[in-house]
Amino acid sequence: MNSKQIGKRLALLRDELASPGEEKWAQSKVAAETGLTLNQVARLEQAAAGSIEGFVTILLFYHNKGYNISWILLPDNTTVSKRALSENTKTVDARDVIKKLSAFKEEIGKEVDTLMEVLTE
Repeated sequence: MNSKQIGKRLALLRDELASPGEEKWAQSKVAAETGLTLNQVARLEQAAAGSIEGFVTILLFYHNKGYNISWILLPDNTTVSKRALSENTKTVDARDVIKKLSAFKEEIGKEVDTLMEVLTE
């Protein structure tokens, strides 16, 4: 595996940590969250260089953020999901989506009924 490729993937994931509307995470924020130094994070992102402990720390950090470690490490990650979702998470998410769609469908139905009343008056 090319260590520069792993470093680029770590940097890409850091850029994805920001919530919508939030600024991208700086290396210093990842350092603060992981207990690594800024220098360690920078070296890991540049070429996956540094100690084994630092590398494992950053991998576990991204794992805990919901990322798939295999996506980071595999040379060809095209068939691997970047995000690691458990079956329970998928089920909960699907139920939440169904609930929200049902509420949306009900609200749209009310709006259509109101519009039809206005048009037929």
